[in-house]
Amino acid sequence: MKRKLTRQMDKTFPIQSPQTISSGYCKRCKTVHSLGSARAIAGCHRLMAELDSDEASKNYLFGPARGKMFGVMECMHSDGNPITLRAFSGQYDGHWEVKGWVPPLFNVEDLFRLSGNVEKQIKSIGREIELLAPHSEPWLLLKKKRRRLSQNLMLEIHNLYQLKNFHGTTATLSQAYNSNNGISTGTGDCCAPKLLNYAASHQLTPLAIAEFYWGRENRSASRQHGSFYSSCRKKCAPILGFMLCGLQDCDG
Repeated sequence: MKRKLTRQMDKTFPIQSPQTISSGYCKRCKTVHSLGSARAIAGCHRLMAELDSDEASKNYLFGPARGKMFGVMECMHSDGNPITLRAFSGQYDGHWEVKGWVPPLFNVEDLFRLSGNVEKQIKSIGREIELLAPHSEPWLLLKKKRRRLSQNLMLEIHNLYQLKNFHGTTATLSQAYNSNNGISTGTGDCCAPKLLNYAASHQLTPLAIAEFYWGRENRSASRQHGSFYSSCRKKCAPILGFMLCGLQDCDG
């Protein structure tokens, strides 16, 4: 009897690699653009082997970090040579940029410069709130002020993100986002957006992309060690339509 795809034969590598996909609706073309995973699976298995053989990675990913999503993209350079790109979701051990991995969609120095002072203000207001009687007028005013500062900071951070697609068009996160819901925290920080943005910015043609989870199961149990996943609907789908635009749909 066949076992589930998310199960592992040796608790390290999947028995088989499910066909996953990165996709999103494109407002420009009024269609869904997509990129398959098949040709990127072998690169994922190589990365899995590297992570499995590195003690520091194992200690981090099976410890407090509780695992992380990783992505591999197989591309073709303009000179016809193949190139493999790698990405991790969010930060890795507190770092946005790590040698050998594609960078985030924003300038890290700009992010620190923008958020540093505002976050200090927010924390200071939080300490003031703790000293006040809950639901008193001063308490409510400070809560409102803190919320306004947080919302404004988030809007400014969204404007730091620069998303480039395969038509050569660049947009901020707010401009590229295609959903009636507000922009979810962490949008643009997953593997697929990082990989696609790097490829589009360096004249590389993506052939396939695959993402997998490695490490300790997350708290919600929605991510299992060694399992492959399609790009997420909540954070990635609203921007991938824009990011994939200009790239001929490929089954990977």
